[in-house]
Amino acid sequence: MKKIIALILTLTMVFALCACGAAEAPEQVVEQQEEKKALPVAAVEPEATAEPLYKDIMKPYSDIEHGKRLIILQNTLQFSREGVFTEAETPVAEPVSFNGADYNGYPMSAATRFLTEGLEGDVTVYATDDAAITVSAADFEAATVLVDDFQSGNSPILLLANGTAVENFDYAVMASGEGIFSIISEQNVNLMDLFADYGWDTSLTYNVVATDVFYIPVTPEDYDEGGLRGALSGAINANFVDMIIATGKLNDVVFIEQIVG
Repeated sequence: MKKIIALILTLTMVFALCACGAAEAPEQVVEQQEEKKALPVAAVEPEATAEPLYKDIMKPYSDIEHGKRLIILQNTLQFSREGVFTEAETPVAEPVSFNGADYNGYPMSAATRFLTEGLEGDVTVYATDDAAITVSAADFEAATVLVDDFQSGNSPILLLANGTAVENFDYAVMASGEGIFSIISEQNVNLMDLFADYGWDTSLTYNVVATDVFYIPVTPEDYDEGGLRGALSGAINANFVDMIIATGKLNDVVFIEQIVG
């Protein structure tokens, strides 16, 4: 009798456990389904078409009309990247002794060849202390630029054919309003100030051009705070803090030119 009772109790417990399992199974399924429903749906939005890069849409430099220029002397004398001139066209320096010191002498014609309107009339030449002399266009073009070292931080000397020397050459203004100026290592030049020196309109947009003829247009908002800097390497680079194009950076700037049309 005891065995029968034990068997009945065992069967009762088995049925009870099965019933519990059967009752829990649907809840587990529901919970799993709810978890699946709660997972984020990977609905990827089609990416917006990216705007083309500036360098892909910029007009080729050879196809634009070139206005008056402000030319950086040093970057017309030393080769960095092929563009406005080739390595084979780079001026060759000649040793020149002046006031007991030895210099590398470069022809000023290496810079004047980039003047858009040529060289006519008189040229006003300024030193860093604002002292100025006026020379003929022919004498200016025939001058020799004396450089001790592009990395030295020393301003060049302009030696005229008649023996007159402009020490600490800063910039020169052509009769046409174009200019040639010097930037030395670690020197900063604000473009707003530069345009003011030449009497250029500070409400206009200008193209800043690198030696490889990559160029960017800079507005008054750009050049009010941005400008040019002489690097320790001797290169002259541009930096415009808030500009989007090329992140506002342009290496080896050779000249700035007015936009025509």
